[in-house]
Amino acid sequence: MCLNCGCGELNERHGNEANIILDDVRRAGEANGQSVEESLRNMGQAARQVVSGTSAPAAQEGGQAQPTGG
Repeated sequence: MCLNCGCGELNERHGNEANIILDDVRRAGEANGQSVEESLRNMGQAARQVVSGTSAPAAQEGGQAQPTGG
């Protein structure tokens, strides 16, 4: 689905490049040496932090990827 709208279509942008799709998550994970599953777990953790209003990252199994670029 465009992961942000909840439509259930994993790779459908609905004509709007701003919508996040599974291929975006896959590319971001590959750039950091992560599987799609790891990236989605990290995104879920980040979403929980945003919703709860916390900014400190919780302990993570398997470690974190180092950001690329700069």
